[in-house]
Amino acid sequence: MNMNAKYIVPKALILLSTLYAMIRMWHWTIGFTYFTQLSNLFAAMAVIAQLASKPHKNIMTAAVKFAATVSILVTFLVYLLLLAPMTPGGFLAAYRQDGYASLCLHCITPLLMLWDFLINDAGYPWSFRHALYAILPPVGYFLFVVALGRMGVRWYRGMAAPYLFLNYAAPCGWFGILPETLSDTTLGVGVAYVMASLLGLFIGIGWLLVRLARRVSR
Repeated sequence: MNMNAKYIVPKALILLSTLYAMIRMWHWTIGFTYFTQLSNLFAAMAVIAQLASKPHKNIMTAAVKFAATVSILVTFLVYLLLLAPMTPGGFLAAYRQDGYASLCLHCITPLLMLWDFLINDAGYPWSFRHALYAILPPVGYFLFVVALGRMGVRWYRGMAAPYLFLNYAAPCGWFGILPETLSDTTLGVGVAYVMASLLGLFIGIGWLLVRLARRVSR
């Protein structure tokens, strides 16, 4: 594979996967308040920014791509380990939703992003500092969700957030620990603790991506 194809092909596949998923899920407009859809759109925007710049020359677009890759890998992991197993119909049904749009959003696009990053962006001087920058998207998303909730937007079963683990209106609220309230609208743990854990996950995935990039670029 020559350099041009190596640079363009994975990005084209990312854009096609994202476009298909968005078209299939357009009927569910509230879905565009979920981190899944937004992280996929963020990934597509990062890829477009790189295509519009000179290959391997723009550290800013590469840094945005790094943050987008971390974000969408967290989407992949959280859905795989937490949300898909809780989906009515079972684990496999979770990925078949909307004509396999869910598979694109939660699996295919994240893996394509990882592939593209490793073959095209690993050579940059990545450091732990970049892993810390990766927490900016989830912090921005959480502020966005809280703002929507304060404006009266409600999600599944009247939740004040799109995800049960961010539902600050549940009995456990921000800092409570009430495991007996565990249900499909709350984990029974305060949102502040969940957010701290998620930010740690973002930093951890970012750090692993930095380590992997350094190993690949040797």
